[in-house]
Amino acid sequence: MNSPITRRQLVQTAFAGTVGILGARQAQAALEACGLTPAQQEGPYYPQASLERDSDLTRLDPESKLAAGQVIYVTGQVQDEECRPLSGAMLEVWQACSSGKYNHSDDPNPLKLDPDFQYWGRARTDKNGNYTLKTIVPGHYPVGGGRFRPPHIHFKVYARLHFTLTTQMYFTPTSYDDPALAKIVDELNNLEAVDNRLKVEFKHGGAEIEKEARIGRFDVTLKRN
Repeated sequence: MNSPITRRQLVQTAFAGTVGILGARQAQAALEACGLTPAQQEGPYYPQASLERDSDLTRLDPESKLAAGQVIYVTGQVQDEECRPLSGAMLEVWQACSSGKYNHSDDPNPLKLDPDFQYWGRARTDKNGNYTLKTIVPGHYPVGGGRFRPPHIHFKVYARLHFTLTTQMYFTPTSYDDPALAKIVDELNNLEAVDNRLKVEFKHGGAEIEKEARIGRFDVTLKRN
């Protein structure tokens, strides 16, 4: 990740003229790399009461059966607009199970619930703003008219002195036929920003994690209030 750079430093550099065009572009790129994570709708299935809220959604407790589906680790850093890590930030996540069903009384989809999946979890960032969540790839689900919502994970992120962010993380590749994604592209008029900030590619994690698990990085940038 690029070194943190403040807006004041960027302005001072531009006016001083002490760096060439390439240097200025690199500085701007560093700032843009920490652009705000696009907000998205919370959706209708925000979790109802749950006793399990830890960062491992794949089991209800250490001795219980593993949930169905592809196990993944989601890692990342919560930071501010100037690329400074935010320690102690809280991330809430909720999602469908591998069939595409939410554990919510208002979900009308006739899909099968996974009794071994947690559906909702949370994690807090460490002193460097880093977090890790363990879950499974959620299934896609019908939304009417022969359309389906692609696999996604809902995030709500809280940090002191920053606005709370609600957004959704998608898996690469994901089509822009999804209405929620298409709406964000229209609002931002920036397809590249949506690709870079909301879509995550998951790869085999190697010896560092479980053999069959995959790992991906989802960084979150919050706006100061």
